[in-house]
Amino acid sequence: MDNDESAVDRRISEAVSGFGMLIRGRRKALKMRQDQLALATGVGRRFLIDLEAGKPSCQLGRSLLVAEALGLRPADILAAGGPSHSATAPELPDLGEEGEEPDGQSARIL
Repeated sequence: MDNDESAVDRRISEAVSGFGMLIRGRRKALKMRQDQLALATGVGRRFLIDLEAGKPSCQLGRSLLVAEALGLRPADILAAGGPSHSATAPELPDLGEEGEEPDGQSARIL
């Protein structure tokens, strides 16, 4: 399981790093300073610093708000995904009709 967890951690790190670079690149292309973008989006400058640095714990909602303010749509973000859009998708378990929740209880999948 450790190999799987480290592979997931690497993919998360690559994804958030790529997203941060996309945000930074777009902001700079628009010739905006971090403080200007922070003011325009209602987030703090510290949040933007962390977002652009690829900090994995940045809130998704705020991150998408910043991306939207920069004119980036979800399709733009996904297109810039890089390595995570490889031809070989990771194998996902077949859950059939019912899956199990983390608490051990059965959950019906519609």
